[in-house]
Amino acid sequence: MPERVKTLFYSIMGRGTWRQVVRMNVSLILSGIVATIIHLDEPVWALITSVIVITQSRLTQTLSTGREQIVGTLIGAAAGMSAIALEQYTTLSVGMVFWVMLMPLAVLVALRPKMRVAIVTLMVVLLFPATGEPFSRPLQRIASIMTGVVVSFAVSFFVLRGEARREVLGNAASLLRRLSDLLSGALQNHPDHDALATIDTMCRSLLQDMNDGVQEAEVEHPSSLAKHDPLVLRLPGLLRRIRSDAIFIARAGTEGETARTGDILAHERDMLVDILGQMAARCDRLAATRRGHTLPDDDMRPLLDRLEQQQGREHWTPVMRFALGLLHADMRLAVRNIWSDGRTDDGPFPLDGHPLVAEAGFEPAGKAASVPLPEGRARPSP
Repeated sequence: MPERVKTLFYSIMGRGTWRQVVRMNVSLILSGIVATIIHLDEPVWALITSVIVITQSRLTQTLSTGREQIVGTLIGAAAGMSAIALEQYTTLSVGMVFWVMLMPLAVLVALRPKMRVAIVTLMVVLLFPATGEPFSRPLQRIASIMTGVVVSFAVSFFVLRGEARREVLGNAASLLRRLSDLLSGALQNHPDHDALATIDTMCRSLLQDMNDGVQEAEVEHPSSLAKHDPLVLRLPGLLRRIRSDAIFIARAGTEGETARTGDILAHERDMLVDILGQMAARCDRLAATRRGHTLPDDDMRPLLDRLEQQQGREHWTPVMRFALGLLHADMRLAVRNIWSDGRTDDGPFPLDGHPLVAEAGFEPAGKAASVPLPEGRARPSP
């Protein structure tokens, strides 16, 4: 097997693409079977709708798309039936009736782009040729579209659905490793601003993926996620705080705040990289276990002890001492939560109100001093 084909195969299997292929085929087959059983005249619309809905990779996206399909279909069907009535009881041609009904739908779609399926439904109801009674066309086609939506919902819930918890924990492990790279690059005598900005872009993307995964988990386990899997809810907030601290340190580093710390840089850098690596490995292990299964926490106390000691703090500038103090505190909070599966009273829940802006990012060189500080605290003077 050629190397490129082999790489593509492993990529498809690793990303779960095969699950989506199976789900789409099951949705198509079931939509056709159901449409046949209930004797729909035009089952092809059920197949088309099922493809549109089931192509979404997430359950939340499937629900959102299905809801838009239902609402848009009902609006388009109402417009289509009104158009058929105008055609039947006035002298207007089909083309004139179509344009009359299209105008308000175009305004709706301009305001709410997700309702564009309403225009598609109007076209399906009015313009596609059909036999039988005039008003049976919209009813048959609406029934076909609804069949496709309902079957797709069922397949999304019950056929090879990925576990959002594993996704959140896997993305958390990846984010912790990227944060390790960010801090490793920041704690240098002369940090590379562009390289750090590139790593931060990856961190932002992983945080967004984690938030999406939490939403997915809440759909999978409504009203029970906070009780049975609190770590999944807490992780995005915990790691957002650590990222904000890392950005603060990186900004200060690019402005020369690490230039006077000498060999102490290597010690701090190695310690943070090692602890973040252990946190990432713990998240990987949690992702590989079943929900509710606990892991031993024997190695938590040494990590907390190392973070309690900010060795060589007298060599840091006041800005770096303050930034590293925040980072150590937030990492201790994250360690306690990760090693206890989120079942701890340490820290606020859901971790809002962090002293640094959650969406902080890199500014052009020379703006590091604009990093927001906690309310009531003055910026230390160098």
